[in-house]
Amino acid sequence: MKWFSLLLGLALLPVCAGGEQFLKPENARVIGCAVRKGKEVLINVPPEKAAGLNGVIYKVDLTPCRNSVVTFSVDAQADHLTKPEQRHFGTKFMLLYTTPDGQKHYAESNGHYGTFAKKLTFSHTVSPDAAEAELRFVVQNVSGKLRYDLSTFRIVTSFQKCNIGYQCEYSDAVKARPVHRGVVSPIHDQANEENFRVLQQWNVNLLRLQLNVAADWARNKPELYNRAMDDKIENVIPKVLDLGQKYGIKVIIDLHMVPGGNDTQKNSPGIFGSDEAVTRFVALWERMATKFKDHPALYGYGLFNEPRQNYPTKYDYWEIQHKAAQAIRRIDPETPIYVASNLRSSQYTFDYLSPMKLKNIIYEVHCYDPFAYTHTPYSKRDREAGKPRPTYPGTFYGAPWNLEGVRNRLKAVKRFARDHQAKIYVGEFSTRACLDGADQFLRDYITVFEENQWDWTYHAFREAKIWSLEYAGPSDDELEPSQDNPRKRVLLEAFRKNRS
Repeated sequence: MKWFSLLLGLALLPVCAGGEQFLKPENARVIGCAVRKGKEVLINVPPEKAAGLNGVIYKVDLTPCRNSVVTFSVDAQADHLTKPEQRHFGTKFMLLYTTPDGQKHYAESNGHYGTFAKKLTFSHTVSPDAAEAELRFVVQNVSGKLRYDLSTFRIVTSFQKCNIGYQCEYSDAVKARPVHRGVVSPIHDQANEENFRVLQQWNVNLLRLQLNVAADWARNKPELYNRAMDDKIENVIPKVLDLGQKYGIKVIIDLHMVPGGNDTQKNSPGIFGSDEAVTRFVALWERMATKFKDHPALYGYGLFNEPRQNYPTKYDYWEIQHKAAQAIRRIDPETPIYVASNLRSSQYTFDYLSPMKLKNIIYEVHCYDPFAYTHTPYSKRDREAGKPRPTYPGTFYGAPWNLEGVRNRLKAVKRFARDHQAKIYVGEFSTRACLDGADQFLRDYITVFEENQWDWTYHAFREAKIWSLEYAGPSDDELEPSQDNPRKRVLLEAFRKNRS
């Protein structure tokens, strides 16, 4: 799967290069203290008229952009634009539309103020049923001057979906698998037999074995990374598989940290820009498939933990996994392979995830949504200061989050599964131990997983206190050992289904 960079007027949209013919005058609506002059939007807002929107809004057609990530950019110049009271005001270079199911979609570059000349840019995963949209060149709730140069307006599309009509192929044995429910392994002491005894008592029947090493080793110290991976392959994985067989627990081998690094950074593309890292990645999977393909406890190969690629590079997250999957299939035709979605296995990237034309491919998603709930730290100092803990169910990002909200926000995953007859695996989901409503959060997600018959593994078993089912307390730094707590009861109740 390749990247595509297109100016307006080339293949992506039926308009001419430069942008101004895409932004047709008849589709423009001028609001407040603004004018459209040639290839410019000129906004001049006096203080007494700062409230509300000022600028130009265009109607645009997103149909050609469906099933892809689209990045919009335009040059802007500001002159003494006042600081907005809230971060999401100020500049509002923005796309918004509503899909037929009533869901509103927003993406924008906002919050800029002062005197500047810069390129404003934002990216958005376009819904597969997107159509008419508004593209806004405005400011909101500020005064001052802003100029949008429409001649610089550009679109870049990436991760355009392929194999759109493909129906996934699964062997009879994989089709017949019952739902498996389990946990992600600890990082250290992974072959500790006592862990397996406890997991068996919990009725766990699936373990995601995370081959996790230091991110700095993966990115900058390949000799240390290689040494650590050699130890995992020769000493850890064989013992874990044998213990899994002894205690009735299937094992997914998860390459949790890939050579070169799992993400793109400002000055380093990680594995995505490195021939050497990609070659090493494929070789690791060839080695593991050759060594472990016949082990009865092996449940699957988890290719790539949480790829995070957010700009064009030599290789993309799907292509890298496809290379490894092809290599594995030459060695092991049957064992399932788990392919991760982009942006840390996000459910929101399934609209552009392409199915692979290989047998027994299962697609992996991670569920930490809303992130503002699951990942907001809460300390003893916060508690003593009277700061309220994040609470579920609740309102996050302006929307209600409850069981129905969870269902709605997994729509892209369910759509992918339906359209491609694909199997789904939830590799990780969790929330901090101290948060109000954490048990209900876990129960609601598990409810949705069970409704859809997805295998799942909770993150994580005996890794960190904040995620552990064996700790509880009023803040992140006040967690104490706990043999019984509401979160643990939710998981134990779910694990009991593995006995049926």
